[in-house]
Amino acid sequence: MKKKRNWNLIVGLSITLFFLTAAVIGQFWTPYPPTQMDSLHVNLAPCLAHPMGTDNFGRDIFSRVMNGSGNTFFVLIGGVIGTAAGALTGYYGGVLDNVLMRVGDMIMSFPSVLLALIFISLLGPGKYNIILALGIIFIPVFARMVRSEVIRCRELDFVKSAKVMG
Repeated sequence: MKKKRNWNLIVGLSITLFFLTAAVIGQFWTPYPPTQMDSLHVNLAPCLAHPMGTDNFGRDIFSRVMNGSGNTFFVLIGGVIGTAAGALTGYYGGVLDNVLMRVGDMIMSFPSVLLALIFISLLGPGKYNIILALGIIFIPVFARMVRSEVIRCRELDFVKSAKVMG
């Protein structure tokens, strides 16, 4: 029997890997310096020299996107850890659920800007410390959403019958 390929998965992974590769490369190399202004090349349309054009200061948009996309993937730290924590607590419940959700409630009870400033004052200044602080702040949000969905799915009839069947 021939296996059917999941094209949605293949296309999604390809796009994600493309952007992840661009983000990693953008941290070390860009075609132009991302912050360099060039008054001769202001608001250029996309061309061979500038694949995404330039902005109103003459900065290359492609270089800026490559350099800035790495920060977005660092914020995904909160998404990955929060998703894993929410799935574990939603599926197993018990003491782990109570402890992690109460810690999440404590983190979410503070205003996020204030909490980010507290983390930054503890970690020290710097771009990566700010990104780490934002990632930590997003963990309870993701955990709460995933936990509620796992609890909902855990109580569905087909899941219960699958457990009974072994």
